[in-house]
Amino acid sequence: MEGFELLEEAIRTVPVPGAPPRLSLDGAAVGLSFLDTSLRLNHVRRLTERIAITGHRVARRTAEVDINLGMLDEGQRHAAKMFQDLASHGHPVTAKDGPASLWVPVARIPRATAAPVDVKDEGGRKLPRLTQFETSRLLASGLYRLFRGILTSFPDARQGGELGKLLYHDHRQRWLIQAALLALLTDRNQPGPRAASEDARPPAGTDGNIRRKLIGLLTKPRYGEQLQDYFALLHIALNEQLLVVSLDATTNDHLLTYDSPLRVDPPKRSRFFLPGALHTNGRGYLVHYHGAIPANLRSYHLVVETEPAVHIEHMYLTTNADRTLTTELTDDLRTLAQHLRQEDLFARERSATGIVELKLQSTLRLLGDLLRRRRWDADNAGLRLDGAKLAAADAMGRIAGSGADLPTGNLGSTAGKLDRAAEEIEEQELFDDLSMENDPIGNQANAYWRRRPTRSLAGAQIETRAGMVLRDATPTGHTSIFWYALSVAIIAYGVAAFAALDVWPYWGDTQRPLADLPQAGPLIAVLLLIPGFLYTRLPLPDRHSVAGQLRRLPRLAAYTCIVAMAALSAAVAAKAPAGWLAGIALGASVFPLLAAGVVTAPVVTTWWRRSGRGKQFKSHDLRRTQAPRWTNGRRNKPPAPDVEFHSSERQP
Repeated sequence: MEGFELLEEAIRTVPVPGAPPRLSLDGAAVGLSFLDTSLRLNHVRRLTERIAITGHRVARRTAEVDINLGMLDEGQRHAAKMFQDLASHGHPVTAKDGPASLWVPVARIPRATAAPVDVKDEGGRKLPRLTQFETSRLLASGLYRLFRGILTSFPDARQGGELGKLLYHDHRQRWLIQAALLALLTDRNQPGPRAASEDARPPAGTDGNIRRKLIGLLTKPRYGEQLQDYFALLHIALNEQLLVVSLDATTNDHLLTYDSPLRVDPPKRSRFFLPGALHTNGRGYLVHYHGAIPANLRSYHLVVETEPAVHIEHMYLTTNADRTLTTELTDDLRTLAQHLRQEDLFARERSATGIVELKLQSTLRLLGDLLRRRRWDADNAGLRLDGAKLAAADAMGRIAGSGADLPTGNLGSTAGKLDRAAEEIEEQELFDDLSMENDPIGNQANAYWRRRPTRSLAGAQIETRAGMVLRDATPTGHTSIFWYALSVAIIAYGVAAFAALDVWPYWGDTQRPLADLPQAGPLIAVLLLIPGFLYTRLPLPDRHSVAGQLRRLPRLAAYTCIVAMAALSAAVAAKAPAGWLAGIALGASVFPLLAAGVVTAPVVTTWWRRSGRGKQFKSHDLRRTQAPRWTNGRRNKPPAPDVEFHSSERQP
């Protein structure tokens, strides 16, 4: 629910107080300053996220925040000291009380997160932090003062109308707003979406009239339009909790760390074992990570680590930091195309023609700069932009880059190119950038993002998306399974050949049929003990680990060999008919050979693709993930990943 809907629901249901709630005026200044600091993040130099993949669908996230207190402005420092005085109940803090400290917001985490968050400094010591109840009361005081200040700025606030009565005369309406904000921010849970019904309307009576007047005043268009930004800010305060910690004021630089949980999406692939094992054996273990970072953040690092038996082959990081820019760009391109189609406008109004030409020049410069950044992203990743799918956008962007005259001769053709350029931007997902890890270090990979020097909206979020391909770090795993299956096939054939005293012991004129063996005990012992002993020597990791998921197909091949030998042993022990026994003996040799071929074929294919076509191999890996479409030109839906994580900052 949005901020206004939540406030409206609280006004309908919270009891009308008979006395004003206890909200501090100094606490309002501190709360607004804390909220402003958490939105601007001018003191945060860098955010580093470390994702440690410890098992199949299991990971741990650690955030590192690099803070410089010297970047706080005077207002933020004054608010931090004011809260220190509030916390000491009016007693001034002196040098005897210990080193000077500042209470500073360092991050925003969702209110729905119930896991405790411990913030530690560079020495591993836990730092004091405000509870959610304390920060919520400060925010409630600040948001009410901000709400009252916005309403006071309207011209009719000093008149005797409904707004004037709310601000200066009708105290119970003001108390109800304060109680509603306090309940929304301090209660553990929030109201959910309600169905439109008669019960949702305020009841009759004095309290019902107060509720109806207040809701009717807030829903008036002249007030609602001016309060849109306030309700957006209220939505942030209601859905995110401020992480406020106490830092040593004598030192400017601080490196803080805290752990936060990851949300794991349910698996989307087939539940059948064999298709999943075939996919994982051939394409690797696909991991997607979705997060969100503040738009005002200067720098962002993503570090992913896996267990030692697994290495990261490729990793990319993409953000939608340019989505607002590209949305405005496509809207301008389509609007300019409509103006260019009005040829009589250029014939009648010369001034309008000049305005359109100036706007067209600035829009094409933005288009050319967008294509330049995507081209540089592709070069850094060892890829190339598909010129055939960006023909119109590239042609119009080159006009602004070369300084040539705008093509105003054939206005209809130019308008069509502008429309086509807007479609290409959306189809190829040029609003997503790309940071590619070209040389991961074994089981660790890094990606880096830096904010462009453009104006960002306070409180806005940038969606991040990372994809990586994990592969088995020990190639001997598949080799050992191949030799194991081959050994089992040879054992099955050798035992049958020596028992029948024939090179072809299955059907035909053999010297001694398998069904006529006088003693089956020694034969059964050989069929069970030797393959079982060899199985214990296979490097098969825990099936709940990532390495175990990567070796699901080798494990299935080993199970196939054991089942084949067990079936042959059971047939010999039961003295099956000669035809049945010969067929089972033949299957005990053929099925292990087939399993060995199935395990080895994807490995050989991968080696062939790696040896001769490196760039195509990288593009193929990107095509199987959720990388931007301009990186690989994918049209079909990418396959479902093995696991998909979401950071705690992103709401479900």
